[in-house]
This record gives sequence, C-alpha cells and structure tokens, in this order.
Amino acid sequence: MVETWNRRVDSRLHLIHGHAWIVCLIFTVTGTVTVAGTGPAQSVVRINSKKKLIEWGWDEPAPSYMRANAERMDGYGFNGVIFHMDPEHDGKQSNFAWECWSTKRFEYEDFKQNLEDLKAAKRKFKHITDNFLRFNVCPGDVDWFDDDAFAVVVHNAELAGRVAQEGGCKGLMFDIEMYGTPLFTYDKQIHKDTRSFAEYEEKTRQRGRELMRGFSRYYPNITVLMTYAYGITGVGGDRTKVQYGLLKNLLDGMFDAAANGTTIVDAYEGAYSFRTRREFLSARDTVMRKMLSRVGNPTAYRKYVRLGFGVWMDNRYGAKDWNTDDFDKNYFTPEEFEYSVFCGLDVADKYVWVYTEHPKWWSNERLPQEYLNALKRARNPRPIEDDKHLGRQVKGAPGGGGPVASAQPGYSDEEVFGDLKGKYDFLADLPKIWKFQTDPKKQGTKAGWSKRDLDSSGWRDLEIGKFWDEQGVRYQGEAWYRLAWDVPDVQVLPKSRLYLWFGAVDEVATVWVNGLRAGGHNEPADIGWEKRFSIDVTGKLKLGETNTVVVKVGNEVLAGGIWKSVKLAATKD
Repeated sequence: MVETWNRRVDSRLHLIHGHAWIVCLIFTVTGTVTVAGTGPAQSVVRINSKKKLIEWGWDEPAPSYMRANAERMDGYGFNGVIFHMDPEHDGKQSNFAWECWSTKRFEYEDFKQNLEDLKAAKRKFKHITDNFLRFNVCPGDVDWFDDDAFAVVVHNAELAGRVAQEGGCKGLMFDIEMYGTPLFTYDKQIHKDTRSFAEYEEKTRQRGRELMRGFSRYYPNITVLMTYAYGITGVGGDRTKVQYGLLKNLLDGMFDAAANGTTIVDAYEGAYSFRTRREFLSARDTVMRKMLSRVGNPTAYRKYVRLGFGVWMDNRYGAKDWNTDDFDKNYFTPEEFEYSVFCGLDVADKYVWVYTEHPKWWSNERLPQEYLNALKRARNPRPIEDDKHLGRQVKGAPGGGGPVASAQPGYSDEEVFGDLKGKYDFLADLPKIWKFQTDPKKQGTKAGWSKRDLDSSGWRDLEIGKFWDEQGVRYQGEAWYRLAWDVPDVQVLPKSRLYLWFGAVDEVATVWVNGLRAGGHNEPADIGWEKRFSIDVTGKLKLGETNTVVVKVGNEVLAGGIWKSVKLAATKD
C-alpha cells in the first residue's frame, strides 16, 4: 500500500465533512413501498446487478490455477479475479506482472499455455466474468528519456492488452505502486540535476500516451483499473517533492490517448479503510468533480474516467491483525465488512475489489464462514446489527439478525411519553401504516412530494414503529413517508395548542402538515436518532378532517425511519 493512505479513518469526522443524506417521510394511508424513486416497485434494496465484485490478494492466481479450480472459485460470490501471467520466456517461467516494466521483451509465443488455460477457465466460469490481468510498474528500472528501453515497456503493454482480449478478460489491473524503482519521484530521477521538472512532466505525459496506445492496440474497448490515480499525485501543490508527483503526468498522457470504448477506472485503493457511506460519497465527489480542475485533459477525463473502490477485509491499519475467532479484534467485523462492501458497490460506477492478505479465498484458508456470508449478503443484504463507529448501539433480534426497533432501550410508549402526561392530553395515535418511497435521485423536493394533493397511489405501505431496515429496505438516501389521516373530532380547551409528538426518527426530520412546513428536528446523528421531539401544528392540522402529514428525515447509515410511535397531543393549559 502507498503510505499516503496508511491511516485509520475516524468515521465521526466524516459525519461533519461530506454529504448530508436526507430521507423524507410523507404520510398517506394506502399504497406500496417503491425502493427507487422512479423504477418499479420492489420490497428489498439490492445492488444493481451490473455492479461487480472483484477478488485480489496474496492468493492471486495464475491461469493454470484458474483452469483447475474454476468451479470452486465460482462459488464465493465474486464476479471476477485479478490474476498474473506466468509465461515461459527463454525456457524459464516468469511472473509477467513483476517484469513487464523493464527492458525484458516478452513475446506473444511466451503466453501460449497461459492463453489456453485462460480460455478453458472462461468456459468453466459461470459467475466470474470480469477478470483483469495485472500489469505493474515493476521493476521500474527504465529511464523516462530512454526511447529504446521504453519501447520495450510499450511492447509489453501491447502484449498485455492482446492476451487480455484473447483470453476473454475485461482488461488490466494497472498497479502503479512503486515496489521497485521510484520512477514517479522527481528527486530520485537520474537526470534531475540536468533536466527540469517541467521537462520530466512533458516526457512522462508523452510516455503515458504511448502506454495507453499500447494497452489498447489489440483491445480498443479495454478497461484499465488503476489502484491509484490523481489523488496521490499532489495535484494543486508542489509536485516536485511529492512521492508520486510524476504519476499525474503519466495519467494525463493516458487520458490524452484514450479512445472511444476505453474505460479508465480510478479503483481507489484509499477506500481500504472506509466504514461509512459518507466516506465513499466524499471520495466520489473528489474523483468525479473536484479533480476536474486539476487534471491535464478535463474533457477526456470526464468522458473516460469511472470510479471503483478497494476494501481490505483483513485491514491492518491501526495495528490490527487477522483474528479468526474474536472478530472484534479485526479492523472489520463481518457486519462492518458487509456494510463497507455494500456501500462501495452502491457508490461505485461498477467495480469494487476485495483485497486480502492472510485469508485465502480460493483455498479457503483462515476464512471464517461469517465473512463468507457477509460478502454474499453485501449484494443482497440483511440489515446491520451494530454501528459502533458512530457511537450508537442498535440492538438486533435475539439470536442475531437485523436491527429491531422494539429491542431498543426505552422503546415503549410509557417510557417515551409518560412524563408528558401532566402537561398534555394525548388525543390519538397516528396510524401505523404509511406510504413510503425512496428517492435516490433526490427529485422529491423539487417534484413537490410534500404537497397535500400528491398522488402517492404507486407507493407501497410501510409501518412506523419499526426501522425500515427490519422491513427489508436496506437504504441510505432520500425517501418519503406519507399519511392521509382522518383526524378524530375531539374537544380541546379553547387556548390549547396542538402538537405532533414523534417518539424517535432516525436521524433528523422536517415536518409538513397539509402542505405547510410545520417544523423539524436536527441534532447530531449519534444522539438525535433516538430522541423524541414535538412539532407545533396549531392552525395547520384540522380536527375532524382528513389531513396530510409529511416528514423529511435524514438517515446517514444503518437503521432508518420513524421507528417509534407518533401521537397527537394538546396542551392542558
């Protein structure tokens, strides 16, 4: 790993920095739950089937292994694998990934057996469809200004693209980590005393164009995954002192030469330690928006770049090790790993790769069943039991399972509202069944989903008094509940004020009554999620009539929704 990213993220900080996620709850009494804002109704949030999980780690296979073990590899829940070639070169077996960036010129004939094995494995695979051949910048002992030597690197790049194409792969994993020579560090260059940084920038960008043309010569619609991209190059600062400063220019050249059909994926190894959706979203904002002003070719970047993520299952950040018995000693518990992969798949354009060192997927070594189950659930998930990193405990069902509202401390109506009875007359409970609609495209506010006369007949029913997670909706983002409620015609004192009391909404809320904004609730997520709050609806809510109530709720991670009861009350004074 690049040292720049060797840190354990404090997820609390990401509650302050990043995007706010708003869920809107609108109350109406009939209908069904639609998970997507405009799509067909469905009962469970699932990751788009076009998203792909890729395996990579210390168990990185060669084609012969893939051929011999294809059926078993197919059963772990992955859609692809990053592998290395071991061609026969000059009568000796080589590891292409570790020798391709050198003056060692491989030939197409060297890969004959590798290609046969790749093709045979592809015929056997049913689920593993998106494989990537590894191409490193190793040993990296080629001077940027040496035309003849770099021509060999380009030749090897052409071979990599050709073998990937003929072997039925999606493309290459271009690992730019400098395991050998520091070829992207200006003050380590052999000509730094005679050639300026600007000269190195120009030459490196030229090499990037040559390299990209090499990758795509035989594979015009190639996908190139990159472990890191512009994020570690020091863009916007003095790159003469940055370890990966010249990588920026190589990338600029690659985007210069990218042609129609090419995809360059910033596979974002910096996500190794991400635990929250906010972190993934912040990374997306950086790669897809903030970086545009800093790249050399913004037009090509916008056209060809896509975002992926890496998740390091046995992450050792913070001096963690891999424990197969006590999962709390690992950086990711199975539940945390599941949630991280889920969020990565949700936010990525297509690819999430799972990296491991100690656990071996293909040989099933040091791989607890709980982590196997977690990976499979990440695509078709169950709710998470615990969100410890946000400072809140969410209790699951007895014997395991997802978060259950009724299992939380202080859930009963007496515990929530009992101390208010001296000041309020509680007139009615709001109905349990509401209309529910998620809004991942954030179109609801502009579309007027808080209006009184909105037609929500296409929405589905969902209960309040429960997390939406425990009702099969695994989701963070904007959503709406809606209730059309026949309010009882009860008598209240002439000067009494009417209030809606919410037992708890996870996590923040804004309330409308009959199309009029009535108030809200906004406290830090780690405490606000379980606090009761009231909304003064005097003059807005009409006794003895049908009323529409709309609540906008912000949910950042894990359990969400109106998870305790809601009551109509009048002051006794």
